[in-house]
Amino acid sequence: RSGADVQCIRRAISALEQAVLAGGDGVDEDVQFHRAIAEAARNPFLIGTLEYLGQFLRGATRVTRANEARRADFAAQVQDEHEMIARAIETGDPVAARQAAAQHMNNAIQRIEQADPAFWKQAGVELAQPLVSGLRTRR
Repeated sequence: RSGADVQCIRRAISALEQAVLAGGDGVDEDVQFHRAIAEAARNPFLIGTLEYLGQFLRGATRVTRANEARRADFAAQVQDEHEMIARAIETGDPVAARQAAAQHMNNAIQRIEQADPAFWKQAGVELAQPLVSGLRTRR
């Protein structure tokens, strides 16, 4: 990662925080954070995979961010996880970055598993429907 890459990642985190403070869902900014990390890796396979899975990533991010917005503790966890990933990249520690990213993904799954059942009866099911439909049509 270069200094410019670190700045891009930091700008993405800042944009995400600003979007949420302004009342937005932060989906586009969250996706941009992940994109900035992929670009910093300079791995064409990773970038290509991210582009290919972009529609699913955006949809999954909508679901997770909507769930996280319902609980301040979830939102704070995500912010902390993003910071841990960024800090590891910034310090040039690939092992810590990989661990922080894996933990972020595992925690995202746990947060979805811990979602309030009302979430799935309201926004959650509506947000997840395009993901489920997309998977069915690709089989």
